[in-house]
Amino acid sequence: MQIHIGYEIKSGESVSISPSHLIVTGVTQLSGKTTTLEALIHRSKLKAIVFKTKPGEQGFNEGFPLPPYFKEKSDWQYVSSLLEATLKEKLRFERSWIMTACKGTSSLLEVKRNIEQQLSNPKLRDLHRSVYTTLDEYFNLILPQLSVISFSHSLDLQPGINIMDLIQMKNEIQSLVIRSVLEIVLREMHDTIVVIPEAWKFLPQERGNPCKQTAEEFIRQGATNRNYLWIDSQDIAGVDKTPLKSVSTWILGLQSELNEVRHTLGQMPISKRLRPKEDEIMTLGLGHFFVCTPSFSKKIYVQPAWLNEKMARTVAMGKEDVKNINKPLSAILPPLPKISNPELDRKLHTLHELEKEMFGVRKDFSSKMEEIMIYIKKLADTVNSFSLSQPKVQKIDLDAIVLTITQRLPNFDILKQEIIDAVLSKIPKQVMMIGGSQSSTIEPVQALQKAFLQEAKERILKQIGSLSEEEKKVIKFVEATQKGVTQKDLCEKCFGIKGNSGGNQDKIRNISKLLHTAGLVRRDDRVATTYPALRDKIKAELGFHDATDQEIDQVYNHVVMELL
Repeated sequence: MQIHIGYEIKSGESVSISPSHLIVTGVTQLSGKTTTLEALIHRSKLKAIVFKTKPGEQGFNEGFPLPPYFKEKSDWQYVSSLLEATLKEKLRFERSWIMTACKGTSSLLEVKRNIEQQLSNPKLRDLHRSVYTTLDEYFNLILPQLSVISFSHSLDLQPGINIMDLIQMKNEIQSLVIRSVLEIVLREMHDTIVVIPEAWKFLPQERGNPCKQTAEEFIRQGATNRNYLWIDSQDIAGVDKTPLKSVSTWILGLQSELNEVRHTLGQMPISKRLRPKEDEIMTLGLGHFFVCTPSFSKKIYVQPAWLNEKMARTVAMGKEDVKNINKPLSAILPPLPKISNPELDRKLHTLHELEKEMFGVRKDFSSKMEEIMIYIKKLADTVNSFSLSQPKVQKIDLDAIVLTITQRLPNFDILKQEIIDAVLSKIPKQVMMIGGSQSSTIEPVQALQKAFLQEAKERILKQIGSLSEEEKKVIKFVEATQKGVTQKDLCEKCFGIKGNSGGNQDKIRNISKLLHTAGLVRRDDRVATTYPALRDKIKAELGFHDATDQEIDQVYNHVVMELL
């Protein structure tokens, strides 16, 4: 299969490339990288995943929205690359300590706990204490970010462009998501393109990043299943060269910095005598690229997905200025015709503005429907997991719910309440809830609320049960005082140890920080004081599910009893 990319400059000859790993370079907003990638994805007929990673990003506005996908790991290579991405510098001598902290773990929180345990050892030597303290601070930067993001644990792709919006995440968390996507595509999928944006950030030359090792494996093995890595980068210099060695198609656009111009020329697989001059690279127009493959090197104009062949060839042959080519509102909407009737012109522009607004509304509607579908699936899975006292009680038919909603999608004026009513009509009118030795019959909505409320209670109790005895003791002491407790008081009045000992203070500080990260206490480092936060955490967890004050008090008392 060949993918049409555009037309050769001057001759107007059609140019195609073979499906492969590729890189597109050029100055952002002046070269046309995103338009090139959109066109190639459209004509490849493959599924593609693209990531939006920076505020104000203009490209890839039309596609299927995906929730962020993340699968956590805790091996030492993964943790090292994560820390390097966070610090934006290469770790060197710390690796042996990282290996020790990661041994026997299955999550980043467990790695953090191992570090805390090492710091609580009063016999820990100064160098070891210094390194573990530094690692502890690194994790204090990472874990709070992961705890507030709702990740998807599955990746369901639609034909065409699938868009994963990571704009609100910090760079290191974006790296974790991209790595997880690369891993699942490499392991479980085929005929899929993954577009890595801002390659200087996610595949950096001088330091580690969670994406680098996985990207290298992907680019070496992925093509077997027609999985391709497409790299989007403003330049070449900042990108790690290991994955680039396996890239066979280079699409090289406008560069304005002289060193980067020379890097661009150096990538062309032709003799120096036949290479273009430096000023040709520095004056490339929008959509104009040098395309280099193992079989040819040509200067072309990339045909956008929304532009017809005749006009694209006209631009390539120099008969039309690329500045006169404007992208319509979408691939569906053609450009407005030029007319001389002022009244008709005004009406057409009004219609065009309305169409533009409708595209925005449809995009938002699509995003909201995705959220609704995910929530409905969670509701259905929860109700279907109940232990029902009567085998004849009907389970929720998720397919029927999905069909009901999709049948209503064409009616754009559908109200939220209509969606809810349609969903509830597919849920059994009565659900038997088992509790202890008794059962009760309740309405479906109440069943769902109680189910999620119970799930939240069990999650809190499980979290408390996983704490060490020392951590539980700190929570008990702080909750018993119901006020701020200084680090010195925790040493002396809670644990009966000397409050002026540096080792003891480090131990208490580390315990308090870990509990603060988990939301079980609140710590103010400025005054080295720990405050009670257990009731607030329970209220935040249960309040989302409309728990009453009485239910919150019951859970709080239950948790306190667990601590005794």
